[in-house]
Amino acid sequence: MKRTVAFTLLLIVAIAHADNYDTWFSASPDRKLFAVERRMPDAAEPSRLDLDGVAVFICTAEDGIQRSVIAQHTFSGRVASQIRWSPDSQFLLFTTTSSGGHSPWHFNTYAFCAADKSFRDVESAAGGSVGAGEFRFEPPDIAVLRLHDRAGGPPKEIKLPLSKAVKQMQRLK
Repeated sequence: MKRTVAFTLLLIVAIAHADNYDTWFSASPDRKLFAVERRMPDAAEPSRLDLDGVAVFICTAEDGIQRSVIAQHTFSGRVASQIRWSPDSQFLLFTTTSSGGHSPWHFNTYAFCAADKSFRDVESAAGGSVGAGEFRFEPPDIAVLRLHDRAGGPPKEIKLPLSKAVKQMQRLK
């Protein structure tokens, strides 16, 4: 009986804290900004996750601790695959996948630009669609991504210096 009660309490605590798995957050390397990515709640049942979109918030930070929100954007129908700050703290880069399972080969990729506090479409400057959810950085701000080959071959690796490419990236509204 005691084991059943203990297990039930453990299950209730796990359910109550399930949202801990639906939030990502990180201070920028220079600790001046703080990013939060959070799944959206279901409109009809706010205690449940909608799984049909994410919101990304950028906050000011003091010593890596979140302060006031300076930018935010909701990405409907998308779920974050990977999200990471550039080594120079000037960009938050993230790949997304369709929450409905459509086009599983395509990872829409976005960036937050600290210089003008804007969210941007990285693919508009990359020259194609991102074909892998994983990416890496080379200092200071070079995103190493895998793009689909327009000739139908396997994805090819490109190196995109974000500070130079930001002018070609479409600003999100």
